[in-house]
Amino acid sequence: GVDTPLWARAMVIGNTKPAVIVALDNCGVTQAITDRLAKRLAKSGVAADRLVVATTHTHNAPTLVGYAPIVWKGRTTPEQDQRVEAHTKFVIDKMQQAVAEALTRREPMTLEWTQGRATFGGNRRVINNGNWAGFGHQWNAPVDHSLPVLAARDAEGDVRAVWANYACHCTTVGGRNRISGDWAGFANTWIEKKFGRAVSLMTIGCGADVGPQPSGNLAIAEQHGRAIATETKRLLAEKTTPLGGAPTVVSRQIKLPLAKPKPRAHWEEQLKSGGFHHQLAKAMLAKLDATGEIPAEVNYPVSVWKFDNDLATVFLAGEIVVDYSVRLKRELDWSRLLLNAWANDMPAYIPSRRILREGGYEADFSQVYFKQPGRHDPSVEDKQIETIRKLVGSEFAAKPGQEPSPFHKPPSGESLVFKRLAGWVDGGRSETEQQLIQKLRRYVRIAQPPVAKVMSMDQEATERHNFVGDFVPREFIRQQKAGTELAWVTPPFSKPGGTALVYGFTGGVGWVTEPKTNGFSLSVGGEEKHRFDVTRKLSRWASDDESVELIYLPT
Repeated sequence: GVDTPLWARAMVIGNTKPAVIVALDNCGVTQAITDRLAKRLAKSGVAADRLVVATTHTHNAPTLVGYAPIVWKGRTTPEQDQRVEAHTKFVIDKMQQAVAEALTRREPMTLEWTQGRATFGGNRRVINNGNWAGFGHQWNAPVDHSLPVLAARDAEGDVRAVWANYACHCTTVGGRNRISGDWAGFANTWIEKKFGRAVSLMTIGCGADVGPQPSGNLAIAEQHGRAIATETKRLLAEKTTPLGGAPTVVSRQIKLPLAKPKPRAHWEEQLKSGGFHHQLAKAMLAKLDATGEIPAEVNYPVSVWKFDNDLATVFLAGEIVVDYSVRLKRELDWSRLLLNAWANDMPAYIPSRRILREGGYEADFSQVYFKQPGRHDPSVEDKQIETIRKLVGSEFAAKPGQEPSPFHKPPSGESLVFKRLAGWVDGGRSETEQQLIQKLRRYVRIAQPPVAKVMSMDQEATERHNFVGDFVPREFIRQQKAGTELAWVTPPFSKPGGTALVYGFTGGVGWVTEPKTNGFSLSVGGEEKHRFDVTRKLSRWASDDESVELIYLPT
């Protein structure tokens, strides 16, 4: 069935040498599909190097011919293959129609651009001890929360076209076997509702390791899409940067390096396996039989549109991890830069040096889907960055002392936590609770770090959430069985006369779903001071002589 329709939307900029971008609701297009469209559009005066096909990477659209070929190899019937070919032709027809209509409807307009923020993208690579541990939400890992928006206004000042970009997978809905544009589709729908006469094009930035948070259903996808539309509406109501006419276009085909290909014996051994690895082995052996070698490079297109010195728009093929955005926005002027991925071709994931060091899906297994013989060589990052820097030119290089891009760290949860706590405090607390809250307010001002050295054998240095939910470097200790001792040494301290010595910890006192126990014992200097237990309430425990107290505030 169809949850939301899929679209091919086009924007044409310029008269005699138009630059054309098509935003397509699909997981990805190959170079062959882009070339088929370019061949058709050449008859309309569109040069191949001035055409970009940018997909939204929704995972809820029918596949196209050649996309991630190993995913489908050996799993489809001849009838299904015919339907994929027919659908691919249908999609190319629709893209051609969209461009033809945009060419016909050209009229004088002014271009402008601006940049805001959306915050639902979260890094999905869970890292444990420096290595990939699976998919999830790694709160402290890099993101790109920038929301660049390019708009066209007619002579009356009405917004007639909007092109927005955000670096996040279109995977909110998940494994639902129904048609949907996911959050990008909803963003287009809501932007067009908010602007009335506008056509909206949503493209995706360098977010190959970034996923929507939260995710799980259509309602959440619409929530994310509306967030994009709301921010876009706000941005275009404020001051923007005017752009000149059609952009200058520069393009280049490069080769990205792979690790040294494995020998024939490896692929012959892989034939004994099943599934994706078996199909990849068949493909590699066929390549060896046909050409005698397996390529150690990947053909890769890069294109840049430059609007004078006001904006450089970069189009990159494949699934580009967010590290490229972080680095490019450090080495180039991030305030004049728009980065697009999933454009024109789909060779594979393009990992950074860090991703290759950590390993995991984006570095290794994903290569199988795209019929690549192995991971990329670590030099891939410098090769990519060097090419982009040359194409955008020195005029877009970062100036000395450039302020860092503000978009690469998730927003702190501090304001939300304190807002929630303020509401709780104002909700009619008992006199005892009010007294504890006042004491906590005094203690927070003089609290010191509690741990200099961990003595327990069950601790690890890790990124762990603090009291507002932000992930920061911490020593993490835990009790996993009864009778375990968690021990640590406090740092040297100064204790002004008559004042309390206060330490601030972040953590819990067990899970309320666990069986009831005799609780926990707190000892100081080898002397037991008091016992405490599991709770979800603001609580206080103290030694008999009141010399040691523990106040616990769940946030």
